[in-house]
Amino acid sequence: MDAEQDTPTVASDRADAAAPPERHGAAAPPPDPAGAVPGEDASAADAAAIPPAAGVPAGSCAVPLVDHVPDVTAETSGWLREARALAERAGLEEVVTVLDELSAGRGRPTFRIAVVGEFNRGKSTLLNTLLGRDLLPTGPLPVTRTQVAVRAGAEDALTVEWPDGRRETRRPDAPDAWHGLAFAPDEPDTVAGTTDRPGTADPAGSGAPTPGAPVVTLTAAGEWLRSLGAELLDTPGVNSGSAEQFEQVRKALAGSDAALFVVSALSPMGVTERHLLEGEVLCRHVVFAAVVVTMLDLLEPAEREAAMLDIQERLADLSAIRVLPAPAPGAAGPSVVRAAVEEFAATDQRGLWRDRRIAAQVADQCAALSRFAATALAAGRLSETEIEERRAAARSAAEAGERRWEQLRIDLTHRQLSVGATARDEIHKRRDDLVERLRWELERAQDPRLWWQRDLPVRLRRELALIAGECERTIALPALADDARWLDREIAALLPDAPAGSAPSELRLTAEPLISGEISDLGRTRLLNRLGAQGGAIVGYLVAAARSASMPMIYGAGFSILGGLIAEASIRSATEEQRREVHAVLVRVVGESIAAFQRQTAEVIAEVHGELFERLDRSRRAWQQAADPAAASAERPGTDWEDLARSAASLATRIRTAMHS
Repeated sequence: MDAEQDTPTVASDRADAAAPPERHGAAAPPPDPAGAVPGEDASAADAAAIPPAAGVPAGSCAVPLVDHVPDVTAETSGWLREARALAERAGLEEVVTVLDELSAGRGRPTFRIAVVGEFNRGKSTLLNTLLGRDLLPTGPLPVTRTQVAVRAGAEDALTVEWPDGRRETRRPDAPDAWHGLAFAPDEPDTVAGTTDRPGTADPAGSGAPTPGAPVVTLTAAGEWLRSLGAELLDTPGVNSGSAEQFEQVRKALAGSDAALFVVSALSPMGVTERHLLEGEVLCRHVVFAAVVVTMLDLLEPAEREAAMLDIQERLADLSAIRVLPAPAPGAAGPSVVRAAVEEFAATDQRGLWRDRRIAAQVADQCAALSRFAATALAAGRLSETEIEERRAAARSAAEAGERRWEQLRIDLTHRQLSVGATARDEIHKRRDDLVERLRWELERAQDPRLWWQRDLPVRLRRELALIAGECERTIALPALADDARWLDREIAALLPDAPAGSAPSELRLTAEPLISGEISDLGRTRLLNRLGAQGGAIVGYLVAAARSASMPMIYGAGFSILGGLIAEASIRSATEEQRREVHAVLVRVVGESIAAFQRQTAEVIAEVHGELFERLDRSRRAWQQAADPAAASAERPGTDWEDLARSAASLATRIRTAMHS
């Protein structure tokens, strides 16, 4: 165990030397397959078990205390230069670029707070609420194409710097203010996050858009933002577009001083969101971070607390991360999120914490560089024949591996379809059983219309709730857990060091009755029949009077009974007609209610499998990055890989020792 784990530290200092490079940045070189690097024996699992930060109470998002936290400001510049020289010796331009961005970010005058999360989580809506007015575009689909830096200014203005050098200033309230910067319905992503435009330099230090994306700055008038002395960074949803957009988010987090990680109360925090929080926030050593739960206003009051508790339980092992409720859209005045942002920005030790974050990332890059050099050292000892054989074997293994990854995607698709088909068949079976039970009740109802209006809604809601619960417990959850375990086994066979995934513990499937249609009223028929019986008695008296009968009451009673029998037959006939009418509508109502529940179930299953597909793709990328770099490294004659591996490992150790001494 290295010094990082021997000494409690802030939550942002969780990552260690052997954490997978894909959790620390796209530019990190592939790890040594054997993991044998001098002085580097920690694991990502060990890093995740680091105790809470010194000076940061569990569950707190307050500014960490600086007591006993070493200040590495004086050493950081030298570490950056030393690490850059090592990366240049190894010929790793990607690492050189990352280190240059970190170096440039040290001089940024403002405190940067990144707002990140998946699409449709309400990131832009949250920022609009914090700012007190609608300045950023919002919508139910992915909206933000490129990151937007929100800064204090004398007036509201939108500045766009295009890769070809053009510069525009727009009014944020203009109808076309976000043209080309935000997604329009059914519009392909042809502006931001693509590489078909000339690249641009990083004007802001680190965290700039990727080459090809415009640099967008929104200045907002107002005392609150001005008093912060900070800028807020709105980012694209990490799963809303291209790989370039995801790279924007990664760079934004690598160069940010704080982060608000936005999740929705309407959907459980999934595997991909948990990975994003751990791999792109905590493992990038972002000191000040909080999870913000949006869309609570769309839930019933009793459900809001349950939603907050659910997310808190999912993050219980991340004790330094506090879960905060977002203010309702448009809500004015103080909120816990505003208070957290103010606390983040109020620290008078911005430089100390920024340099600690940068130094920790430099140590990560050095650890990965040491692994790369160790692998290259082994490759350099091979003869030309051995190198060529190794290249051929690597190409063959890569081709076979790619076929296996593609087959896994096909197999996972089949498993998703199988789960959906099983759920659909079971739901249809339960639908038919439900229709039969309700038919039986309808046949025994004295008043079909009253049963339809009063009894059916309660009965159907209860039955649908039982169906939803049974389908979740007996079909969906077991099948999804089995798919997750299967995927773990298959990924481990190709990527042994890959962390295990997780399956949802609950889906919260719900079903509501969709009752519509009108049933004829028998009240008029009953009234007319009662009048008919009374009219029969009157007719009987009239007949008796016409015939001068001595006992007119007999005539009245007889005609009254006859009228009553006719009326009763008429009522029975009308009731049966009404029963048939209810029955016809009943089948439709049950069918529509079950169909709506089936669609919801299919969407939830697709969402969970979407997370599994994302994990599959992420593991595939990690496997590709971990491909043996020996052939390429062996082509750099004159490089002392042994000295490079030792120097990089030594620098990583020195940095971590200084940070935790």
